[in-house]
Amino acid sequence: MDDRGAAEGGGTRAQAIQAAGPGRSRSPRRGGRGARAFLCARVQESRRAGMTKSAARRPVLSLRELNRAMLARQLLLGRANIGVVPAIERLAALQAQWSPSPYIALWSRLVDFRREKLWSAIERHDVIRARLMRGTLHLVSARDFYAYAVATQDLQRGAWNRLQIGNGVDPKKVAALAIAFARKPRPKEEVLEHVQARIGGALGGPFSWLVWRFVSAHADLVTAPPGGHWEYGGTDAPYVAASHWIARGERPPEEDALETLVWRCLAAFGPATLADIAQFAGQVPPRVRPTLERLAPKLRTFSDQEGRLLYDLPRAVRPGADVPAPVRFLPRYDELLISYKHRDRVIAPAHRRAVYTKNAIVEAVFTVDGFAAGTWGLVRTKGEAILRVAPFARLPPRERAAVEAEGRELLSFLAPDATMMGVRFA
Repeated sequence: MDDRGAAEGGGTRAQAIQAAGPGRSRSPRRGGRGARAFLCARVQESRRAGMTKSAARRPVLSLRELNRAMLARQLLLGRANIGVVPAIERLAALQAQWSPSPYIALWSRLVDFRREKLWSAIERHDVIRARLMRGTLHLVSARDFYAYAVATQDLQRGAWNRLQIGNGVDPKKVAALAIAFARKPRPKEEVLEHVQARIGGALGGPFSWLVWRFVSAHADLVTAPPGGHWEYGGTDAPYVAASHWIARGERPPEEDALETLVWRCLAAFGPATLADIAQFAGQVPPRVRPTLERLAPKLRTFSDQEGRLLYDLPRAVRPGADVPAPVRFLPRYDELLISYKHRDRVIAPAHRRAVYTKNAIVEAVFTVDGFAAGTWGLVRTKGEAILRVAPFARLPPRERAAVEAEGRELLSFLAPDATMMGVRFA
């Protein structure tokens, strides 16, 4: 299965050779390379023919229809009157690399959201902060944590395993030691020292952070407060074993975990391609493909205007292209900006260099008519709070006024103590 056709094309190269029969797998040219090229061309031609017929039977969704579906799933067509935990589950996960990011993300999506609502959920252990998708910090519900941890373990554990197991380190012993020690929140340096003192010199490597990733991934260590607080800008929050932090739940079988991840991804970001789902998960497409194939009979399929195969939940909302979309401000690293391989439904190609920087920062954006229309940032000087807005192109007066009005509301959330506020356009 690829982006344009799942379980619709041919099989493996070996199957193609067998299907060709004796004497049919040879090219008129001599030599292995010629035969391989001939076979590849035949297989690709067969796949293209199959995909063309199948794609012709699938409904085609326009770019604006995909955009409106995305906005609806992401609670950006209208603020939702739901709690923090169900909202995070609806959104699949919230990026938490930048501490204020999940707070701003929820403010733009929920009715009457206040900072203390999210912080309270973190303190109650209803929301968990951990390295999950793409190996980066996320906030997820306690109910979803173990499924995401197992579904992403190939990324979380794989690279570190090759380094440590090659030195004779037993991951199960490492996990047991770390879990027993991190029954309560502890600095990661203390956890590492405890484990290394009992494992010996075998546990090590050129970089301490590599060793830490190995230990934390196998022990399911999650961050504890003050990690996740709006004003906490550090990266050294204390860690605690999830088994001692989360009241209910356990690691599910990998097959079930991957199904949960795919289901959550489609609910939050669908309709989506295989490549989109893999991008969200931080996995290579072949790892996600078998799960998607198992779920395919339960899913609806569409094509985009480029002919790519899209999967979606059968009863998911897909608004029309003409549904109005209000101005919204999204924070740095908003999951919406990262979770698609094909990002046209979020931002036009011409504007991406202004958002996705060379040093891996994903800038904060505001949307107009559902699409990214510029970047923004907060400037604080003493009692003053200024929202600097940099549109990608000149905004018509009505849209400019809408951006300014929403920007002033955002300022009241970002800087409630400011004595002077203003929105300035670049």
